[in-house]
Formats: sequence, C-alpha cells, structure tokens
Amino acid sequence: MNVEISKPARKFIQDFGITDVTFKLVELDVRGAMGIIKEIRPFYQAPADASGYKYFRKGYFSIFLDREIMIVGPLVLKISGFLNKKLALS
Repeated sequence: MNVEISKPARKFIQDFGITDVTFKLVELDVRGAMGIIKEIRPFYQAPADASGYKYFRKGYFSIFLDREIMIVGPLVLKISGFLNKKLALS
C-alpha cells in the first residue's frame, strides 16, 4: 500500500519537526440517539507498542495506522481544520 503526502501536509510536517504520526481509531460514546461514534485521531509520536499498527515509511517520516482502520483506497495524508490544523487521512 502506498501513502501519498500532500504539499500542505509536507510543509506542516517540516514546520513542526514531526517525524512520526500515529492514527488511532477512537470510539466515543454519545448519549442519546447517536450511540457510538468512531473517529480517527492523529498523535504526533510513535506508539509505545507498535504491534497493533500498520507501518508506512515515506523518506524520513513514519506513519502508524491502527489495524482496526479499514483501508478501502489509496491513502493521502492531508491537513484538516482552519485554525487548529492537524494531519488527517483521506
């Protein structure tokens, strides 16, 4: 599986000196009609135990992807948010 990094994401990574990013699937219990919401959150460090993650390397940059995240197409690392920018998978 190939992972692409968009130009804005590459600039974000360089500006903040990020070398590792971990994408973790987080389940949030929302009271009421919503039930459980699943969200993918980035953490800018390598996981303590990488056995539960898929690993990708792009040059000097490491990406750890939670094994519970289903990959259905090509992965592109992008920026999300306007004021509070963060890395996101597309």
